[in-house]
Order: sequence, then structure tokens, then C-alpha cells
Amino acid sequence: MNPLQDAFISYGRADSKQFAEQLNKRLTSLGYTVWFDFNDIPLGVDYQKQINDGIEKADNFLFLISPHSVNSEYCGLEIELALKHKKRIIPLLHVEEISYDTWQYRNPGGSKDEWEAYKAAGKHCHFDNMHPEIRKINWVNFREGIDDYGDSFEGLLGLLSREEDYVHRHTVLLNDALAWERNQKQTRYLLTGEDRQQAETWLATRFKDSQPPVVPTDLHYEYITESIKNGDNLMTRVFLSHAEEDAETTDQVRRTLMRSGITTWTYRSDIEYGSDFEAAIRRGVKEADNVLLLLSSHALKSKYCQQEIDLALTLNKRLIIMLAGAVDETDIPVALRNLQYIDLTDNKTEADYLKDEDDLLRVLKQDATYFNEHKVLLAKALKWERQQRNPCILLQGYELQHALTWREVAQARDANGPTEIQTEFIEASKNQTEAVSTDVIISYSRADSDFARKLNNALQRQRKRTWFDQESIASGTDFQQEIHKGIETSNFFLFVLSPRSVTSPYCADEVEYAAKLNKRMVTVLYRPVEVKDLHPELAKVQWTDFNAHEGEFEANFKELLQTLDTDPVHLRYHTGLLMKAIEWDEKGRRDDVLLRGDELKEAQRWMVQAAEKEPRSTVLQGEYVAASRGALESSRRAETKRQRLVMAGLRE
Repeated sequence: MNPLQDAFISYGRADSKQFAEQLNKRLTSLGYTVWFDFNDIPLGVDYQKQINDGIEKADNFLFLISPHSVNSEYCGLEIELALKHKKRIIPLLHVEEISYDTWQYRNPGGSKDEWEAYKAAGKHCHFDNMHPEIRKINWVNFREGIDDYGDSFEGLLGLLSREEDYVHRHTVLLNDALAWERNQKQTRYLLTGEDRQQAETWLATRFKDSQPPVVPTDLHYEYITESIKNGDNLMTRVFLSHAEEDAETTDQVRRTLMRSGITTWTYRSDIEYGSDFEAAIRRGVKEADNVLLLLSSHALKSKYCQQEIDLALTLNKRLIIMLAGAVDETDIPVALRNLQYIDLTDNKTEADYLKDEDDLLRVLKQDATYFNEHKVLLAKALKWERQQRNPCILLQGYELQHALTWREVAQARDANGPTEIQTEFIEASKNQTEAVSTDVIISYSRADSDFARKLNNALQRQRKRTWFDQESIASGTDFQQEIHKGIETSNFFLFVLSPRSVTSPYCADEVEYAAKLNKRMVTVLYRPVEVKDLHPELAKVQWTDFNAHEGEFEANFKELLQTLDTDPVHLRYHTGLLMKAIEWDEKGRRDDVLLRGDELKEAQRWMVQAAEKEPRSTVLQGEYVAASRGALESSRRAETKRQRLVMAGLRE
């Protein structure tokens, strides 16, 4: 596979071969990497495929203007591909026209009439048949004998250096997106971690005082927003409700949202083949912050649109309406008549649509955090209800405190307040008799989110209390700090092995923190890995291979459950004592946090037993128990001394 390049040179050989060679040599001497067909097409390969690959992987597309290049079918294809991928195109004017003598030299048997026909077709000059998009761009003039080569070359270097980091990121993300698209848009090709954060920042970059050097393609937008969606547990900001007849308008709105990094759900792109259509739609509505209705006469007749809007109203979702076609107001449902809408039907110019676009984005920004939290809590509450009010899904700790704060705000709202199931879920979480340690924390690469989600759901159905970052981190919290808390409070540290996870610095940090706390580690093999890539702590552990039994999930999951059911009493106590020891340490090792009475006796017995078991006690646990014992002994000595003084006083 070809590496990424700074520039691709497109030219017509008859007019510009020597100039192209000279340009390539000059650029490479300055450290630029250049795709040039004389150097970069090996023998015995598909010529056009190599050219296409070169354009995809180049930051800049240099087009050498000449009569031959503007009339070349091959150069035309190269321009079209560069335009499709929205490459930065830099035209270099080399030859304006060729003379009769030059034409005759190239066509020794050509007649005067043929030359006249050649001219009439505009093939002798650079302008008549030029691609219309090339006409629009300012050229760098390299005309021999007319322009100063040194000045022109400096001008070219100035263009290449302008916003070069932004342009290079365009190329990097384009190639990542193409790999995702060419591999059936599999989750493992999506962006994760720091790469995703950088992509979001890149997408949000605006050039207020200048024209952007390049603009993202629709594929860029889709790839980045799908990566965001994958990281958000497949939840979205906007559910698009529309009739099939309004698909074109819906696509336009979806592109608008994606360009602002806003995730969307539509039945045309988010329902997998073979899945339950109506169940998928219901899930899409439930797991979206907002429901956007493209209102038209067709939508009013659509049973699916009606079901989506009814569900949105039932779940207290924010409903946004955009008028996509003429409607009779008497046909509009009563529940929608008083809602303000954005009218797309009166747009006559692009500026009209841009105003509507601004209105939509402004609405979505209002109370965005509130509606995101509304969605997340609703999704958890509905999952709790689906699993017969599974106590393992109830909220604890900071999650519960966050939910209680949200409920106070929600109950004070005039609209879009808490649903009944959210209120019941929060109340049930609040009324838990005591905090319970988590059975399993799942550590994985976001590239493997599909599998991790499936594993998490299967564990919860088996009444295992899981800590899964896509469900367990509230908005606005410190990500790494909360991950560490999740590790501290979990009995098992379950690591999903894949090529991406074993090389991830984030996953490595989680492994090292779990090892520091002597957590019981369990590994499951999702995708084949190189043993040499395994972290030393993971290499010690025998994995459960989820590729065994012909990849049948349930059969492999049963083996995992057997591992997770090993020595539960020891593990629960290990976690409970560790959490107390950490609290003691974080509070400055104060005496009032130490163990006393039966708690201390039990801890001392466990410490003796733990010496023969795995996982063993940690240094911090040992220090905590020793400090508790020391405090008890000091208290006893003080009491003995006090009693002696009392007795001595009585004898006097």
C-alpha cells in the first residue's frame, strides 16, 4: 500500500513531461513526497488503480495546464476523482497553446485541413476544453519564456504550506473513511480515543476570515459522526422521522447535521438487514436526544411517522418540526399544532436554506446537556424494566447523585420532564439498602464496541453487575478518573483481546491500574492477536476464546460465566476492603475511617486466608488493617493506663 504523499502531479505528457520531471525533482529535493507516475507505478499492476490510490493518498493535486492535459481523457478522470474527494487542487499553467509546427512534428503525416479541424475542436489550446472547476481556481503561472520560474515556484511552496496540517488531516481521515467504507462499514474501522477527538476538533474547525483550503466530503462527515455514535453506545442526538417521499430533503438535513458533528438516526442507514424494523425504530427514538419530524402530507399519512411521534411524545422527547411540504393545517395532529416549526418550503435561494439551517442548529444547542442526560437515564430505565427490574442495572454512587440532581431540574420544567419509568428507576436506585460492588468491569478498544456491548448485555441478563464505560460515565466527568473508580469497585477486570486493544495506551493504563490493585483478571479473545503484543499482566492469564465453537457466542459465554463464578466471597471481600482502604488513604489516613470491632476481626482473618489465594491482598489493604489494629492496641493501652490511674486514685 502506498504511503501518504504531499502532492500528486497530473499532466499531459506530450506538452509537460520534462517540466513535470523537473517539478518533481525540485519538490523532492526540498523534502516533499510526490506521487509521479514515472516513479510510482510498478510493473505488472493495474495502472488506473495505482493512479486512483495516488490521488486518494495525496494532500494536494497539482494539475499542469496544457493543451494536452485539458484534452486528455485520463487527466479528466484524475480531475474528477480529485474533485470527488475534495482535494486541494492547485493548477499550474505551463503551455497555453501549441503551434502548427509543434503539431506537425507530433503528427508527421497530418494535413493542413486536419490541423484546422484540430484547432476548431479547441485541442491546440489550454482554455476551450478546460474542466469548468479548473477555470474557477487561481493558477500559478509557469509559462516558459514568460513567467519567472523562481517566483512561480515560491508561490507554489506558499500554497503547499498554507494550512498544511488541516489539509493533511483531510487526507488521513479520507483514507481511514475509505477503508471503513470498503470493509462494509465495520465498527472496527471507526475512530476511537484520541484519534476520534482529533477528528471532531478538525471537523469543527472554521476559517472565518479566509476560504478553507479544502472542505470535508460527505464520507468524512458520515465517518466521523458514526465514530462519535459508536463511542456513545449507538445513541444519537437526532432521530429523523420522515416519509419515503421526503427522502431527498431528509438527506439534505442529515448532511447539515453531520457537518456540525451531530449524530443522526434514520431508518435508511441505521436498520441492519434481517432485524426487526419496528423494534429498531422504537430503539432509535428512545436513544435520541431529539426527534426531528420532516412534516409533509406524505408524513401525515405515514403510519411509521405517526408511531414515531406518538412514542416521542410519550417519552417526553423534544420534538422539532421542519415543514418539508405543503400540508392542510386541519390534518396536523392536535398535539403538534401549537409547536413552532422551521419552514423549508419557502426557500428560493441557498441563503434561505442556510438561515433555516442556523435556526435548527440553534434549537439543538439549547439545553443540549439536559436532553442528553434525559436520553441516557431513559435508556437505562427502560433496560432495567426490560430485564424485570434487574437490580444490577440500578444506579450507585456518583451516577445516582447525578441522576437525583437531574431529576430536580427535570421536575421543574414545563415540558420534556421526567417520564414515569425514569422516576421509578431513580427512586429504586435511591432506595437500595446498601452499595454493592460491581462484578465485572469491561476493558476494551472502542474499535470492538459491538462485541463489548453484546458481552455487557449478556452479563447483565445473568444478573452480573457490570461497569461499562458507555453506560457508567456521566457527562462532564473526568474520564480516566471514573475508569479508575470502576476498576476499584469491580471484582473482576475483564479485558477484550484484539489487535487494537493490546496496542492501545488507554487500555494499557487500565491493565496496569488493575494489576496495581491485585484485581482478578479475565481475558476473552475477540480477534486474533500476536502474543508478543500482550501486556505482561495479560500474558499471565489464560483467555476464553470467543472464536471457539465456530464462533458461537452463547457456548463461549458459558465458559466465561464459569470463570466469573469462581470464589465470589473472596473477591467481594477483596473489593470491599480495598474500597475502604482507598477511602482511608484519600482522607489523609484519618483514624475515624479505620476498622473497628467485628469488622477488624473479619479483616484480620481474611488477610491470613488471602495469603493462600488469588488475588492476594494489596499493600494498601495490609497497611489499612495494620493501622486499624495499631489504633485498637493504642486505644487499649490508653484505656488500661486510664484504669490504672483511676485505681491509683481510689487507693489514695
